[in-house]
Amino acid sequence: MPKRRPVIASLTPEGLQLDCLVAYNRRALRPLKKEGDQTPACDLIERGIKDNWSGHFLLTGPLREALELFSRRTGSPGLDRGLTHLPVTLHIRRLEAGLMPALTSLRLGLTGGRRPVRIYLRPSLFMPAHVASPLLRRFWGIFRTGQLESVGLNWSPRHPGTMTIPTDSSPRRLPQIAAHEAGHIFGLGDAYGAWYRFFFPAPGTEGFMMRDNTRVQPLELALLLRAQATGRMQYFERSFRPGLFARGLLRSLGRPFRRLRKKS
Repeated sequence: MPKRRPVIASLTPEGLQLDCLVAYNRRALRPLKKEGDQTPACDLIERGIKDNWSGHFLLTGPLREALELFSRRTGSPGLDRGLTHLPVTLHIRRLEAGLMPALTSLRLGLTGGRRPVRIYLRPSLFMPAHVASPLLRRFWGIFRTGQLESVGLNWSPRHPGTMTIPTDSSPRRLPQIAAHEAGHIFGLGDAYGAWYRFFFPAPGTEGFMMRDNTRVQPLELALLLRAQATGRMQYFERSFRPGLFARGLLRSLGRPFRRLRKKS
């Protein structure tokens, strides 16, 4: 596997290991100062990612197939066939805040040329938490994937995007928000009814991390493995239904005004 990726996935007979290199802006190193919680936002973010993407996941058919594909593509040893669950261990290493985005060459030298995932905590009036590609990578991704979702996030293993989380996020909800956004960094698309999915929630994904921030499911681990093995982002099923799209569009257009009323 290339060692310069921000997220390095490796498979051993004992399980899957995910190694993540991240860098925060200075605001993310401070507490959110909401609900009396004094925990630095970066700690909450990492807690959510580790708690949700680590553990033991039932080895379903799709997950076994994805493991076999990953093993073939990367030359990794196969998983012990006697296992019924896939052990996943996730490690997160931080770069010093002062090295982002300045001193880029020094930062890359310290990490052997490996780029970090950038995580920003920023004020945002309308935009929710999201992962996006730099401007030079946006828009043309749709011609490569055929997916509207790649207009904003043109994902690749070496360029998984930048995570942005609003400063008004609740400390209680932040860990699950970060875990969902980490799914995009790992190469998964959304499963909920977003505009770029024609407001169509993927069937059978209730309780999924990529739909409602609930819990990482074996299928989501399978998609992660496929993304890392093939270098292509993995998307959930979508469908265009005129009535559903019209209702979703109306709700979406009214959402900014509801947020403004709530803030005022």
